[in-house]
Amino acid sequence: MKLKVLFQAALLLALSVCAAQAVTVTNVRRNPFYAPPLRSVSDLRSMMQIAQEDIRDGLYQAGYPELYQPLMRQFPQADVSRVDYQPGENFIWMLSKVYGSVQVVNDMTWGGRRSMPAYEFSIYSNGSQYIFAVPLVCGNLALKEVISGGVSAADSGYSYGDSGSYKQSSGGQVGCLSCYGFRFVADVGYLHQSDPADYLLLRAGVEHSLSRRLSLLAMVGGAPHLDGTDGDDAILVDFLLQYDWFRFMFGNQWSQAFVGVGLGGWITSGDDNLEAEDTDVDLIANIGARIYGRPETFNASLFFEARSGLDELDTLGEYGRFGAGLRMRF
Repeated sequence: MKLKVLFQAALLLALSVCAAQAVTVTNVRRNPFYAPPLRSVSDLRSMMQIAQEDIRDGLYQAGYPELYQPLMRQFPQADVSRVDYQPGENFIWMLSKVYGSVQVVNDMTWGGRRSMPAYEFSIYSNGSQYIFAVPLVCGNLALKEVISGGVSAADSGYSYGDSGSYKQSSGGQVGCLSCYGFRFVADVGYLHQSDPADYLLLRAGVEHSLSRRLSLLAMVGGAPHLDGTDGDDAILVDFLLQYDWFRFMFGNQWSQAFVGVGLGGWITSGDDNLEAEDTDVDLIANIGARIYGRPETFNASLFFEARSGLDELDTLGEYGRFGAGLRMRF
């Protein structure tokens, strides 16, 4: 019965993330980042020079402050192309100005009736290519796409020989579970139960990014019983929604803190009459931060986790399991 509840709840969780679609914008004239409209590449270059402080502020709000220096350094020599974005095109984020204040619209989809004319250019940072777009009518700087790995150009010694060599984005309306990719994740850690029992935490699975900040993790694994008079080995089937909370400086680079909540199956062959050993549908919460690597490449995060059976929340201090671990994204 408990496993049936788990899978029903997991299904509802997966269906609920369908609401996490991109924000659809039908009019980019309303909150222009720059006025008057851009009529030439020369206008674009002037805008990028005049709006430096606003761009710095916008990149910080968007969570990409480390791109400011390479953007300002590389843009004067960047190849700029004139493009037309069709309805349904998605952007990672777009900057605008509301009553003179820089604002960020995340996960934006162009929903106008006609195509949106824009300028497009690329910059390179730490082995990744960042494709920027600037609609002509508003000058709103937008991040269209990030291409990770296999990019030869870098902050220093970059070249722009082939302006058409970057990957072209596909059109189409952004829908549930379709606008972002999957990546492999693995956790290793330790859990302690006051009853007492100690467990090794081992699980692996996939992470699906629903937006730049929200992702769904589906993981399976095990919790071998290490020590303690109670408890038993357990199989884990966990589903987590993770939200990237805020960014902070860690050493000499920006890192990301996150929080997560979800449901999990704690499946054992222990005595179902003992709360310390029975199979449960767990409520899971964790908090952590990236301590190595960048978001688009291999990285590692330290996290703290608490989990308890839904029917044992009133005895959390006794039967709840608390611990920490290392989460690796590949």
